[in-house]
Amino acid sequence: MNPPTTKPMSYVGIAVAVGLAVLLPWFAPNQFYVHLATVGCINLMLVLGLAIIARAGQLSMGHGGFALVGGYVSALLSMKGWPPLLTLFIAAVVAAVIAAALGWIILRLRGVYFVLVAFAFSQIAVLLALDMSSITGGANGLVGVPPISIFGYVLRAKPQFYPFALVCALTTLLLTWLLYRSPLGTMMAATAENQRLTESSGIDTHRVQVIAFTVGSGIAGFAGALSTHYLRFISPDSYTFWESVSYLTMLVVGGRDGVLGPVVGVVVLTPLPELLRSTEGLQHIIYGAVLVLCLMFVPNGLASLIQTWRSRQRVATTGAARVAEEVP
Repeated sequence: MNPPTTKPMSYVGIAVAVGLAVLLPWFAPNQFYVHLATVGCINLMLVLGLAIIARAGQLSMGHGGFALVGGYVSALLSMKGWPPLLTLFIAAVVAAVIAAALGWIILRLRGVYFVLVAFAFSQIAVLLALDMSSITGGANGLVGVPPISIFGYVLRAKPQFYPFALVCALTTLLLTWLLYRSPLGTMMAATAENQRLTESSGIDTHRVQVIAFTVGSGIAGFAGALSTHYLRFISPDSYTFWESVSYLTMLVVGGRDGVLGPVVGVVVLTPLPELLRSTEGLQHIIYGAVLVLCLMFVPNGLASLIQTWRSRQRVATTGAARVAEEVP
C-alpha cells in the first residue's frame, strides 16, 4: 500500500492555513478568540491521539482519563518545583506507560469489551482523583499550577501561550502524518481493515494495536498537562466521560481517514460549547444530534466531502484532457 502523494497546491493550502493560525493574535478582535484557538490546539492533539487509536481499528472511550492522569502528574510535579516544560513530557510518558500496560491486557479483547474497559479506566481515574484528596485536592482540584517557562520567558497571558500551543499542535499533526505514511501506519490501517487477514500475513496485530493505543494515550497525557498549565487549574471534572465523548464526536464528524478529519472536526466543534453556553442543558443533546446527522448523511466525516470534490475535479480534468487529445 503506497501512501498518497501530496500535490503542490496542497502544500500551498497548508502554508496559508498555518500562516493564518500564526497571525491570529494580531488580527483577532479580542483575546476570547485567542483563547478559543488555544483550546482548539489542545483539542486537536487529543483528537489526533484518538485518531491514531482508531487507525488501528479501536475506539477509546477512556481518552479523557489519560488526559486527566497527564494533567495531575504535570501539576503535582511542577508544584513541587520541577520545570513545567519537563513535566509535560513526563506526563506523556506516564500516560503512555499506563496505556501500554493496560492495552497489553485489554486489547486481547475484541468488539465492545475494549470500549467498556477503557470507559471503566476513565471512571476509575476520576474516582481516584476525588478520593485521594490529600494529594489531588479532591473535588476542589489543584489551584495555582505554575505556568510554563521557556528559557525564562513565562507563558502567563493568552497571547503568550497560544504560539506554544500552536507549535505543539502542528508538531503532533506532522508526526501523525508521518506515522500514517510509515510501514507501521500501513500495518495499523491493515489491522483496522481486516484483522484476521492481517494476522495471516504474519503481522502481530495485537502489538500493532498496543503501540497505537500507547502513542495515542501518551499524546492525550501531554495535551492534558498542557491544558492544566494553560488554565493553571485541574480537578476531577476537567476530563469526565463527556469530554471523551466530545473528542470522539470531533473525530467522527471530521473524519477518521487521514489527518484532515481531526482538523475539520476540531475547527467545527470547538466553538460549539461557547455558542451554546446559554443553553447549557441542551449542549449534550445538540452534540448527539450533530453526531447522528453526520453518521446518517456524511458517514465518512466532513473531510470526505473535500476529498470527494477533489476526486471529481481530478476526473473532470482528466476527461477534458482526453477529449482535447482526441479532437484533431
